[in-house]
Amino acid sequence: MELLSEYEKYARGGQRISGEVSISSADIAAFKKQLNALDELRKLLQQIEPRDFGVAVNLVLAGGLFADASDIHIEPQEKKSLVRLRIDGILQDIAELEQEMYNLVLERLKLLAGLKLNVRDRAQDGRFTIHVEQQDIEIRASSLPGKYGEFVTLRILNPRNLLSLEELGLRQDLLEKIREGLKQPNGMILTTGPTGSGKTTLLYALVRHVTTPKVKIITIEDPIEYRIRGIEQTQVDTEAKYTFAVGLRSIVRQDPDYVLVGEVRDIETANIALQAALTGHLVFSTLHTNDAPGAIPRLIELGAKPETIAPALSLIIGQRLLRRLCKECATSATLNEEMTSRIKKALAGLPAPLMPTFSKGLELFYAKGCAACHNTGYRGRVGIFELFPMDSAMESLTLKKPSTFEVRKTAAERGMVTMQQDGLLRVLDGTTDTAELERVTGPLEDMEELFKIK
Repeated sequence: MELLSEYEKYARGGQRISGEVSISSADIAAFKKQLNALDELRKLLQQIEPRDFGVAVNLVLAGGLFADASDIHIEPQEKKSLVRLRIDGILQDIAELEQEMYNLVLERLKLLAGLKLNVRDRAQDGRFTIHVEQQDIEIRASSLPGKYGEFVTLRILNPRNLLSLEELGLRQDLLEKIREGLKQPNGMILTTGPTGSGKTTLLYALVRHVTTPKVKIITIEDPIEYRIRGIEQTQVDTEAKYTFAVGLRSIVRQDPDYVLVGEVRDIETANIALQAALTGHLVFSTLHTNDAPGAIPRLIELGAKPETIAPALSLIIGQRLLRRLCKECATSATLNEEMTSRIKKALAGLPAPLMPTFSKGLELFYAKGCAACHNTGYRGRVGIFELFPMDSAMESLTLKKPSTFEVRKTAAERGMVTMQQDGLLRVLDGTTDTAELERVTGPLEDMEELFKIK
C-alpha cells in the first residue's frame, strides 16, 4: 500500500536510536487521508514484516496521534500481544502483534524511553519525544512485568491539550466564581475526581491563568506532565526521598505567591498545604474523591483538623469528562413522558436562570456510530463540573465533621449545581446523551427527595 511504503521510507532512514521520533505533518496528513478507520491501521500492522518493526512503532504512534488517544497500551497475551488505544476515555482494541514483532517493538520503545533493556522483572518509567513539524509531543512510557512479557503504556502528552479556563467548557457562572477565587491573596482551591477526570488539565488552567512576570509559582508534581513557561516545576523522586510533603515544605521557604501540589495523599502533605494556604499563599491541589462535597470528609479522614480546613479552603471543584456525540451520525428522538419526569426530578433545585423549558415534542440526541467516530457514536469530550465556595455556612458545617451527604445537601441548598445536573444541561443542548451521562455519573438522581431529607 502507498501509505505503508511511505512509512517504510522515513522509518528506516529518519529515526534516532533513542530519545525522540520525527514524524512530519505531511506524514500525519497522509495518515489521516488514507486511514479513515482504525480497522485500516489493524490491516497495515498485520502486513509489516518483523524486519520493519520501526514502521510498526511509527504506525502505532501516528495512530495514537491520529485518533487523539490519551494512551497507547501494548499488552502481551499467551500467544500474541494486543495493541489498544484509549480514545475519549474508552479503551479500543486496535491490532494484534505476533510474538517476534512484539519483542522488537518492545525493545524499540524501551530504547526510545531510556528504559533498561535487560530489566524485565520490575516496573520502569521513562519519556521520549515525538517531533511533529514545529511541535514536540512528549510520551510518558511505563513498563510493567507480566506473565507473558512486559506491559507497556504510553501516555501522549500533547501540548494542545493544555486549555485555558475559558476553553474548559465551564458554565459562565462557574467561570466567574473561579476567577473570583483566583483573585484571593491566599487560600486553597481543590479539584476532585477519579483518575482521568481532567483534574490535571484544570490545575494547569488555573496556574496558567495567574502566571505573570510579577508572581512566583512553584509546583511539586508526580510526574511533571507538561512544561509551562514562566513557572518553576519540581517533581517527586521517591528514591531520593523527595515526596510531596518534603517538596512542599521546601517550596514554602522559596517565597512563592502560588503553589501547585499535584495531589494531597497523606496527612503530612495536607497539613503543610493547609498551613501554606493560611499564611499568604494561594494553593492549588487535587484530591481523589467521587465529588466535590466528599473533599471535606476526606481531609478530615486523613487527619486534618476541621478548624484548619474551614478557614484554609477557598473553592472545591468536582469534575468528570463526558464523551461528545459525533456530529456526523447523532440521531434524535422525541423525549417521552417518563424520561421528562426523570429529568425534571434530577434538575430539582436548579437555579431559575439555568432551568430549561420542557416544551412538548422536545427532542434529545443519541449516539449511533459511523466511520468518523470509529463506530462509537462519540467524538471528543466535554467537562461537567460542580463547585462550591467555602462561605460561612460551609465553614460552620466543616467544624461539625460532616458526612459527604451533609456537605452535599447543604451545598445543593445553597445553590450548587451537581455534576449530574450540569451533565443534564449538556444532554438537553445536544452535546451528549443520557446513556453517556449515566455511564459516568450513575442513574439519574431524584433531587426532590434529597431536599425532603432533614
